[in-house]
Amino acid sequence: PYSYVRHPQYVGFFLVMLGFLVQWPTILTLSMFPVLTGMYVRLAKTEEREAVIEFGPTYKHYARDVPAFVPRLGNLFNRSRADHYAQDD
Repeated sequence: PYSYVRHPQYVGFFLVMLGFLVQWPTILTLSMFPVLTGMYVRLAKTEEREAVIEFGPTYKHYARDVPAFVPRLGNLFNRSRADHYAQDD
């Protein structure tokens, strides 16, 4: 999953929150969705700054090629790209 988006765990969380919003459209879920989304986007940015400090140019290259939250459609069908990042582990 990390070859498609840099934060797949947060993407999953956003999808779960969206599901709750669709399943139980209450004032609480409507108000908490943007708050929690904002908090997790900020957390992701903080983690990325720490990753740049720890891994330097390697992480910058990865971040340039792999989007943070929304996968590029072309990458979903390009196995060689996914295999490239899987081999780097």
